[in-house]
Parts: sequence; C-alpha cells; structure tokens
Amino acid sequence: MKRRRIRPSRQHRSKKTRAVEAAGDSGISAERAADAIESADSFLGDPLLLQLLQLQFRTSVHEAAHAVARLHLDLGTIAKITIEEPEGGYVTGTMPREQTEAVLTGVLIAALAGRAAEEVIVGSVAAGSGSESCDLAAATALAFDMETVMGFSKKWPLLHRKVEDRASMLATDHELAARVNARLESAYAVARKMVVNQEIAIDFLGEILLARKTLEGAELDAVLQEVKQRIVATPG
Repeated sequence: MKRRRIRPSRQHRSKKTRAVEAAGDSGISAERAADAIESADSFLGDPLLLQLLQLQFRTSVHEAAHAVARLHLDLGTIAKITIEEPEGGYVTGTMPREQTEAVLTGVLIAALAGRAAEEVIVGSVAAGSGSESCDLAAATALAFDMETVMGFSKKWPLLHRKVEDRASMLATDHELAARVNARLESAYAVARKMVVNQEIAIDFLGEILLARKTLEGAELDAVLQEVKQRIVATPG
C-alpha cells in the first residue's frame, strides 16, 4: 500500500485558520498567511508556509508515534505531549517500575517509534539533534547499559562493566558495538511494523496535536482514551 509522504492538500482544506496562527508564530504576517491560504495554488506555492506546515506535520507524526507506542506496549503513563518546544516536541510521563529485558526492549521500541513513523508516514527521516537527550542517544545509552551493566547480555551477563566514556567504548570495542547495534536494529524493525499497524491511531493523535500543539491534564486523558480505541491489537 502506498504511504503518504506529506498531506498539504488535506491540511490546507481543514487547517487554514491554524496555519495562519502558526505562521504568525513563525514571523510570517497574518495578512501574508491569509493571502497565501486564499487558494490551494497560492498556499502550495508559498515556500515559507509550506516549510512550516511540513515541519509541524513531521513533528506531530513523530510525537504521536512515541505516544501510541507507549500506549500499545503499556509502558507507564503519559502526562504531556507537545510539538511546540524549540527542539520540536516531546512526550513525558512515568515509565514502568519493573525493568525486565522485555520491558526495556519495549522502551527501546517506543524511543525509536518516532523515527520509524517519519520513515513510514512522512516518507523521510529528519536528522536527530545530536544532543544526549535525543531519541537515538537515549536508545543507544539504554541498549549499551543492557549489554554492560544490567545483566542482559548474551556474553558475560554477570560481568558488571560500568563505563564512563560510552562513546569511546563503542568506538574501540567493535564486538560490543555490534551487540548494542543489534538491539537497536531489532527494536527499530519492530517499531516500524508497529507504525504500519497503528497508523490510524497515530494519524488521529497527530491531527489533534497539529490543532492543539500541547496536550496535558484532563484534555490529554480524554484524547488518549480515544486513541486507545483506535489501536489495533497485534500478537506478540
């Protein structure tokens, strides 16, 4: 089935008012935004507005996928979802207290679900921020700890190897790096399949995020209940 790359035509029909508001937040005058959105041709021909909406669409898909993955895998609770932070967006909440290998593998899957959703739904993947808090850094750190200090490695699982400089260890110990990468690749494959299966739920939440920008409190709880109704049960 052919996947959607970007849906500007759908957005300009149903989100004209929100596009004007978003354009204003980005330094584009309301008059210019309104003029650009007056017709589909002029809207699609305005590079600044199109770039803005593409970025918002990508961010909403990314964060919606994180949230849907956490709901689907029953990974703790979700307290806030936003797409209006300078770095793009985030999902916050509590994680499961029980930290078995299966649960932590689920955390890896959820951490990589945003990237997987970009690939499947948007059609391309944006570069990560490169910070220690970005998805890839967090997932790599967890996979590394699972191999070195948490007792889940297939090689020397009882050997606790606390490492201060993770990057240097990954650069010099190629066998360890391969095992860490294998965990990441496996989790990403599952995340990608999950996105395909749960695209309806991700789309639903993404549309609401485009409109509301931030969800928390009672509003978030109500939305998540509706999202859960759209999540498809999958085996395993």
